[in-house]
Amino acid sequence: MVKNNDRLGGTGEMSIVKKSSTGLDRRSFIKSASLAALAGAGSAVSGPVSAQESSASIPRLASGNYDFDTPYNRVGTDCARWDSPPIRYPEGTFKYGMGVASMDFECAPCITEALQERVKHHNWGYLSSTEGLRNGILRWNGEHHGVDLSPDSVTISDGIYPGMIAAMRAFVPRGSKVLLSTPAYSGFFSMARAANVEVIDSEMEYKNGRYEINWQDLEEKMTPEVRVMIVCNPQNPTGNVWTEEELLRVGRLCLDHNVVVLSDEIHSDVIRAGHKFTPFGSLPDQAVVNNSISFNAISKTFNLAGMKNAYYYSKSPVMLERVNKYHRAELSTLGVVANEAAYNEGWEWFEQANAYMDENHTFIENYVKQNMPTVGYVKNEGTYMTFLDFSKTMKTVGAEEQHRSHNKASAEHYFQDWLVHNSGVYLNPGTDYGSGGAGHMRMNIASSRLVVRDVLEAMASAVNNA
Repeated sequence: MVKNNDRLGGTGEMSIVKKSSTGLDRRSFIKSASLAALAGAGSAVSGPVSAQESSASIPRLASGNYDFDTPYNRVGTDCARWDSPPIRYPEGTFKYGMGVASMDFECAPCITEALQERVKHHNWGYLSSTEGLRNGILRWNGEHHGVDLSPDSVTISDGIYPGMIAAMRAFVPRGSKVLLSTPAYSGFFSMARAANVEVIDSEMEYKNGRYEINWQDLEEKMTPEVRVMIVCNPQNPTGNVWTEEELLRVGRLCLDHNVVVLSDEIHSDVIRAGHKFTPFGSLPDQAVVNNSISFNAISKTFNLAGMKNAYYYSKSPVMLERVNKYHRAELSTLGVVANEAAYNEGWEWFEQANAYMDENHTFIENYVKQNMPTVGYVKNEGTYMTFLDFSKTMKTVGAEEQHRSHNKASAEHYFQDWLVHNSGVYLNPGTDYGSGGAGHMRMNIASSRLVVRDVLEAMASAVNNA
């Protein structure tokens, strides 16, 4: 097991080839900064506590905007994104956790302030009401998604997984199947296993720089055994933000073939400029809408996955009740407090974070085109993930042959290790996302641009010298 102070730097040597225009030693900053909360609790993480970390509020720049450029240290906090990969690479080659879908930014100040206020009360008994949280959900959907929901149409959950699994149990008998347009979020396969149902892939087609649904294949896959289709909007990992026309076509096909739509919309706020998110529940065909359950949360919007809070809704009371029979939420008091604060006060922070991530996407697109000519880039429409095509590099390093001799699940899993050993960058293998993911790796772009630049430079050096 590596020590905390070696996790980002590999061998512990943290000198950097380049510094930013502000003189910030980027890698050293990430490594040496410590979290105030952990330092106060006697954590093993060492290093000075910055002014940023000792305050409940994120400092603003002279422009009045929040500072997303200064890297925020997450190492040593049992962070899945930064603390899990080193366990797989104890030799110290891991440097950059760009896989797990969580933001590296310090959270919105309103969240920290609300939590600090709540912990002043030293009792953690049962909650009496989630009315404030429910009101926040209703208001958020009305103001930001254009969906008017009644309170009794929404079920609060402790995650997307419990809700989706309950829905699969409600609508998919054993022996029946779930349909996916792939590549799609790997968690859908885990949910299906938990519900004891089979997944059928309908592989999308890559046309003119965008993934498109293969409509003929999709309809052919809607056999009588298929009872549910999961719609991922925005699509993870490809970044599609589905149009109203596309969603209506999916919805009408499902209606015609007696297939219930489960719409996962957890990335619905992370939309790039020039694109518009259309909730499935807002479609102008009531029959299509009534044949659906929508699942959402602000855990991606505000990086609140650890607070275990989500919800699902349906315009059909009958559909909602069928899912509710299989669902039970175990909510955390602090999770409710954090989410309610974000719904009520967090929009300004998120608007700035989303704009920053949009610029990160543009930066990555330009860098890849200019400096990694053998790597393919899909222009994202939403999410803070990007799906990079490393198929040429994988062929060069013999990934298809090597994965068998190294006992890896796929060529992409071999390449995941190759990339860590040659650049320090940890990405997710494309084959984890079903058919259509071959040759690709998923990268999280929700980090300081200083970190993103270092990551791209490290990958370019490895790929161009392969």
